[in-house]
Amino acid sequence: MSSNQRNQEQLSLLISEVFDDIGVSDEIIQKRKQCALFREFVLNVLSLSNNKNTTQYLFGSQSEGTTTEGINSDVDVLLCVPNFNVINDWSHWKQGEVNLLMVQHQTIAPGYCLLQLLRSDVPLAAEYIPNGMYCIDNRGRVIIKNTAFHQINARLGMVQHGPAAMPPMQPGVREADFVLALPCLQWPIEARRWLTRDNVGRWPNAPLKSESESCGCFLVPVDSKISGLVGVEWRISTTLAERHLMFSLNTIHMKCYVMMKVLLKSYDVFRDVISSYMCKTVLLHCVENTMVDFWQERNLIKCFDKMLCVLYNFIAHVQCPHFIIPENNLMAGKISPLQQQRLLEVLARIIKSEGRMLLEIQVDNIGERIRQKLSRLPAFHPHIKSRLEMRRIVSGDLSYHSARCIVSHIKSYFNIDNGNCCENTIKQIVCSYGDILKLYPQLNNLQKKVVSYISLWMCTTIGSMIASYYISIHGRIPNIAIEWLQSGLNTDVSSSLLKLATVYYSAGNMNVTEDILTRIDQRYDRNVMLPVCGCIEEGWDHKEGFDIAANNVQVNDFRDIVSYCVKFMYQEVNIVPSELRQEFFRSSQEEIQRRHPFDDIWMNYAVVDSLPYMYFLQHKVYSSLGKNEERLRALQKLKNVLNEEPRIHHKETVFNLLGQCMEQENLPNEAFHYYERSLQVIPQHNAANFYMARLLS
Repeated sequence: MSSNQRNQEQLSLLISEVFDDIGVSDEIIQKRKQCALFREFVLNVLSLSNNKNTTQYLFGSQSEGTTTEGINSDVDVLLCVPNFNVINDWSHWKQGEVNLLMVQHQTIAPGYCLLQLLRSDVPLAAEYIPNGMYCIDNRGRVIIKNTAFHQINARLGMVQHGPAAMPPMQPGVREADFVLALPCLQWPIEARRWLTRDNVGRWPNAPLKSESESCGCFLVPVDSKISGLVGVEWRISTTLAERHLMFSLNTIHMKCYVMMKVLLKSYDVFRDVISSYMCKTVLLHCVENTMVDFWQERNLIKCFDKMLCVLYNFIAHVQCPHFIIPENNLMAGKISPLQQQRLLEVLARIIKSEGRMLLEIQVDNIGERIRQKLSRLPAFHPHIKSRLEMRRIVSGDLSYHSARCIVSHIKSYFNIDNGNCCENTIKQIVCSYGDILKLYPQLNNLQKKVVSYISLWMCTTIGSMIASYYISIHGRIPNIAIEWLQSGLNTDVSSSLLKLATVYYSAGNMNVTEDILTRIDQRYDRNVMLPVCGCIEEGWDHKEGFDIAANNVQVNDFRDIVSYCVKFMYQEVNIVPSELRQEFFRSSQEEIQRRHPFDDIWMNYAVVDSLPYMYFLQHKVYSSLGKNEERLRALQKLKNVLNEEPRIHHKETVFNLLGQCMEQENLPNEAFHYYERSLQVIPQHNAANFYMARLLS
């Protein structure tokens, strides 16, 4: 082995170590994948239990595990539009369904198609396709426009960007692109040719290709750059098959892919020209056309150079063939001659540097990390985190997003009109509970975990609704309500137990309520516990204790380290403390008209953070039991909680509870002060307007 080759292998091992440090390791990649698949099933379990065709997928770097803290990739959400049967030949036509035939001819760009709606299906389609969203071509065919779903996005408050739509973003919230697409179970002929294509490295093998084909494809509403057709083309997307292929690759493949992304992110010339999807396409072509044993850790620089050379060749010919449909040129119409020249110049310099350009990368401090390892000196820069610290940060981030995904989508199961009677609502949720449990035997372990979490929430809600119903009619709590509540006690550290405590409090059983609250207080380690809310979109700051705990458990085992808000539906009103009931009527009629149809659903409920609610209940219980010292201590903790716990999500509700406590303590001036502070947090949709008016009257 030559000295140069030996040096290159040593540098490869060193760079591989750096990428392990920043989270591109087998452990973290698997955690990211598991987190994405967990969240994806949360989105889909309801439609599965109801036998609906609505399916959502999380695509992109988050789901593949090919991102880092510095790259901070967005989330790509693909929503399958149901009620259509997309076919590529007449043998798949179905009676009584809206059939859409994929039409391809010479004037349509490769990898694209038109969608023909049969005239006999036009009456059926009227329910799903807005007026004016189809046209008649020169052969008399009814063609669906690719803007047909833009009106749906507009109703959801999303901003359209080509085929994708983005919800209005708030500071600190990870961006998400939403794409509405039509699923098709069959691949078109031009994609099926890939199944018999030769591959040098014996990847992908025949079984993997067959599994990929079984994923089907999607039709995404977007025109090509080259055909000249406007508003009627649909791109054929094999994204699900590509994700299946990416999941089969090893860590060295992933490191090369991430290296290319961070490198291109570091040069402005590549920005908005060479996409991550093009980089992924380069990787897939490289893996297909090299031997399996080439992709080894000691060859990391060679592997990376191989990818750079393939990218250089693609840019030189302005020809980046789609991996499965190579006739579809991903660079067509996207690179001008001037851009091409600049791209090739920069790429040539990078390739000639033989890995030295990595020293200049600032993303994730990669350049500085490499220099430190080359010098063999211990890290001394405080902003450069160790491998363990990075692993904890990523684990905390993933656990938080999994936990929040569960609670933010629970409202899908409980999106019930406040006008519904409690008895009918209970029956509805019990039926949903049964439907979800029927799925259990056919699920994998990850999916079973999702169903377990959701079923716990449903048990808690059913139990508290039954308690509310019986208290209003019979003035007591039946055993069946307690049994349901006890079956759902492990949603998290506090919220389900607080529901149980609330039921006992509403029945006047202060001793049992006190015992439950003491149990919660003992379990609630504020150094570790992370308050999580599904009502309001917001960013979050890492808590060291939570990150450490998250790193010590499986990525989706978060129930012992999170604390959810306590949420009451109107059907639970009879167990809700009187101080919280006005929260159901927080909005005026005018404010109700301005609510977002989805984001503001939580305003129909009475919602309060667990920790302040625990202190509030302690104050009430100790008052009833005549324990004045404990009562005052609980009230002081309630006052302090907003300063001591930075992650209180419903601050206005906490101020409202404090104001009413002050009224009960015969301190009206302090009560008025807290109502004012509540309105400073949220001037509208706030019950403080009622409390202030009542106090002044």
